[in-house]
Amino acid sequence: RGNAPQPILSILAQTIDVTNELQANGNGGDSSQSKLEQKRKQLADVIIKFLLHAADISNSAKTEDLALYWGGNVISEFLAQGDKEKEMGLPISPLCDRDTVKRHDSQIGFIKFVIQPTFELIGEIIPRVKEDIMPAVDNNLEYWKREKLRLSTSDIKESLSGIEEE
Repeated sequence: RGNAPQPILSILAQTIDVTNELQANGNGGDSSQSKLEQKRKQLADVIIKFLLHAADISNSAKTEDLALYWGGNVISEFLAQGDKEKEMGLPISPLCDRDTVKRHDSQIGFIKFVIQPTFELIGEIIPRVKEDIMPAVDNNLEYWKREKLRLSTSDIKESLSGIEEE
């Protein structure tokens, strides 16, 4: 497995196993204590990296006005990157093609597959996240679902008005 980071829960389970082993063996000597300290440091390192990553992607975990503001900035940055890639004759990166990206779909997918699982896991470790952050995440997901519906309804109305005019 090399230097790939282990999932937080896997390291936590190993730490609990070592702790239980220490308790069963009456602290088990320096080797077990050293093993526990190593697991503790490993867990702390993974958790801090995970929390930093969560902070970096937390736009959709903020209030709706902030989520829209920062999400708009991110999408603008992605589209500018796609424009530059197109200009340079490079393949356009995912979520960066101005001609195909639908903001509502990208936000719905990002929230469902990245934000919700991330903050649900943090909520298992820090219960207040479930109370204070997850409602904002859920609200923002609902906003984008409503926006998708609004735009698709608008497109249907436009299509129908074009038919009526013919």
